[in-house]
Amino acid sequence: MNILPIIPNLQTKYSAQRNNLNNRTVIQPKLAQALTRDTVSFSGGPNKISDFVAKGVSDNMDRLERIATTYLDVLESVAFRLKDSGFSFDRAYCEQHMVKTPDSYASKVARSGSFKVSDTIRASLYCNNLYDLDSLNLLLAEMKKRGYVIADTEVKIEKLLEHGFVPTENSSGSLQRTVSIPDLDVRLENIQSEVTKLPSELRYSIGKPQKSGYEDIQMRFVREFDRKKNPIQHELIILFGPNYSKAKHEEYENVYKHLRNFDELTMTFDDKTIGSPSLKANRYMDLIKQMFRGKVSEKLFLNAKNKDLYEIYDEMPISFSQTDERMFENYFSGLNEKLTSCYKEAKKGAKPSDLATKQLNSNMRHDKSILKKTQENLRNTIAFYNKKNGINELKD
Repeated sequence: MNILPIIPNLQTKYSAQRNNLNNRTVIQPKLAQALTRDTVSFSGGPNKISDFVAKGVSDNMDRLERIATTYLDVLESVAFRLKDSGFSFDRAYCEQHMVKTPDSYASKVARSGSFKVSDTIRASLYCNNLYDLDSLNLLLAEMKKRGYVIADTEVKIEKLLEHGFVPTENSSGSLQRTVSIPDLDVRLENIQSEVTKLPSELRYSIGKPQKSGYEDIQMRFVREFDRKKNPIQHELIILFGPNYSKAKHEEYENVYKHLRNFDELTMTFDDKTIGSPSLKANRYMDLIKQMFRGKVSEKLFLNAKNKDLYEIYDEMPISFSQTDERMFENYFSGLNEKLTSCYKEAKKGAKPSDLATKQLNSNMRHDKSILKKTQENLRNTIAFYNKKNGINELKD
């Protein structure tokens, strides 16, 4: 296992302890996701690998905070330099979350299955001229003057083709091959006409807003002098302004983090056969996501953008009708039913193995618990916005 170099103490300890494992074997249930229930014995004591990762980050927190403070100093200087181009910097806000917490770091590793976490150090800038990509060019130039350059990332050729990428001799071949490009993602609406303002190496970085309607520009910097030493990446997210930042956090707390619970389900729903329980379960999850994106997320982000860019303070109201509430309950009822059917089919395939059946029963209990927690949290979201708009809370 290769632990990120930002946590060298963990990497050293892990290497030493791994050498002492002798013939011990790490066993994972077939259907269990990476790290969520993964345990391994180090020095005779069982520990979750996620806990081990979190401890490594915690041990290096002082060092990370020093590096992050320098990064904020640089951003503050750049924002002041570019204030006439629409940039501003809220240091007090950035200092609240300039280093990813150990638990959050471990959670990111568990969800992604990768020990590369690109937002260990992170910060935000505001820009009320974000749709003019000349402002991005100015920012990158100022950061380079201070020794910060865009990091590289590996992307599959198949994905780059969607952005107008034309394979060269060196990058031709399988569409699943990866090529190295700058780690920049411009997720703005109707920005294609601005592409020509960017240097050629950045023109494949134009994406689209998220399905929730969320827009931003995000990038990862590395310090130029240690670019070839697996350096720490410094994430920067550029938003329209403080109202948009507030909306981002509200949407995360009330919607995104609850919908993300679906990623923790052990059942993978891989069967795409028409009419299969797996396909229908996926459909129910999509319907739930669509409901909360349309009823909450899109309105939050549009209201915030109107305030920051256009000084329009009238808001689209966010609420759920009784019909919405009934559909919400029906979606979760259907999802639970299809989840049970998926496990019933899996158990048929597991016979006559008692061990496999026990594991499937354990996984089903885990997944049912996840759905119950997600449903309750989203019920609270419905109640929160209805109460905010003077509507009676959702009844069980």
